[in-house]
Amino acid sequence: MSIRIFNAYGPRSSTRGAYGAVFGVFLAQKLAGKPYTVVGDGTQKRDFVFATDVARAFFAAAESDRRQEIYNLGAGNPQSVNRLVELLGGDVVHVPKRPGEPDCTWADIAKIRKQLGWQPQVSFEEGVSRMLQNIDYWREAPLWDPKSIDNATKTWFKFLSHATPS
Repeated sequence: MSIRIFNAYGPRSSTRGAYGAVFGVFLAQKLAGKPYTVVGDGTQKRDFVFATDVARAFFAAAESDRRQEIYNLGAGNPQSVNRLVELLGGDVVHVPKRPGEPDCTWADIAKIRKQLGWQPQVSFEEGVSRMLQNIDYWREAPLWDPKSIDNATKTWFKFLSHATPS
């Protein structure tokens, strides 16, 4: 059995790497009183799924007799980065959209709902609220800013900006 996880988030989300989880990046920025570094115009949407919902899906899969199945795991309700910023509250600075970054990721969760009886229980708004309740976790996290993002993504822009779709 295989489970494809779409944009999982929860307490202790990573901020490391050139593609650190947006929640961890934004919460570290909020703690530091810095603006959120929104990639592009912020209208891109991601199918965020909370960590406890991910755990429940894996438990349902482990209890199932099904074999050789592939399930998408998300909330089935993509949210824009702008909506996340709205819920977190604060200023924004925009950085260039990364080459190859999708405008929307959206998990079709019909199969996991039907076959495993799973469905997300944590709304996006509730999940963001839980993240804010745990914000102190990101106090020592690396702080991303437009310059560090530019440095981390230089090779993406160098090699992917001119790539032609196949």
